[in-house]
Amino acid sequence: MWLVFEQPLNEKIRNYLRIESVCAQLDAHQGFPYPGSELAFFRSLFELAELLERADLRTDVGKDLERQRQQLQLWRPLPDVDQQQLDAFEHQLDSLQQQLQQMTRPTQLIKSDRFLAALRQRLTIPGGYGSFDLPQLHFWLASEPASKTQQAQRWRQRLTPITEAVALLLNMLRETGRWQEQIAMGGSYQASSEQELDLLRVKLKQTYGVYPTISAHRSRFTIHLINNETGKADNRNLPLHLCLSMENR
Repeated sequence: MWLVFEQPLNEKIRNYLRIESVCAQLDAHQGFPYPGSELAFFRSLFELAELLERADLRTDVGKDLERQRQQLQLWRPLPDVDQQQLDAFEHQLDSLQQQLQQMTRPTQLIKSDRFLAALRQRLTIPGGYGSFDLPQLHFWLASEPASKTQQAQRWRQRLTPITEAVALLLNMLRETGRWQEQIAMGGSYQASSEQELDLLRVKLKQTYGVYPTISAHRSRFTIHLINNETGKADNRNLPLHLCLSMENR
C-alpha cells in the first residue's frame, strides 16, 4: 500500500488543503453511519465554516478560477487537445464563478441558524453537549434518521459552491505534476526547482515503516524519513516517488 503525503508551499494552498480535509470528514459523517457521528458532523461543519470565513479566501478562489479559465484558452489551439474535455472544464469553471458571485458571505446562513449557533457555542466547551446544556440537540437527535440526513444535506449545500471550487482547483494543481521515482540516500533527499513550486507530494510504501518530514521553500526542499516505531531518523536507502506541482502563472 502506498501512502501519499502532501506539503503545501504557500499559505493559500495550505488553506485549500485544510478545507479539502475537513470536507472529507464532513461528508464521511453526513449520513450518520454510526452512533455519535452527528456530533462529529457538527464539529466538522463548524471547522469548515471557520476556514471559509477568511476574508481573502473568496478573492483567492475567484482569481484562481479566472486564471484557470484563461489557461484553457491557451490550450485550445494546441494540436491533439481534447476540445470536449476543455469544454467540460470551461463549463464547470463558468458555473462555479457564477455561483461564487451570487454568494455574499458563505457562512452567513450557517451563523444565522439559531440551532447551529447554540451548538457552535457549546461544542467549544469540553463535554458541553449534555442534555442540560443543549436540550435542543437531544430533541434533534431523537428525530427520524431521514429527517436528520435531509437537514444535514441542506446545511452542507450552503457551502458547496466554494468547497467545490477549492476541490477543482486542487485537482487541477495536482494534475500539473508527474510522479518520478527517486532514492532517499541515508533516509534523506534534497532537490531544487528552477520554477516556484506550490505543492510537493511524496509517495512511500507503508511497509517501509517510515513517514517524511519536509522542509520546503518555493524552489527547494529537503525530505527526511522518520522511522514510525522509534520516532528517529531512518538511515536506510529507500525509494520514494515525488510529484512537483505548480500553478499556471
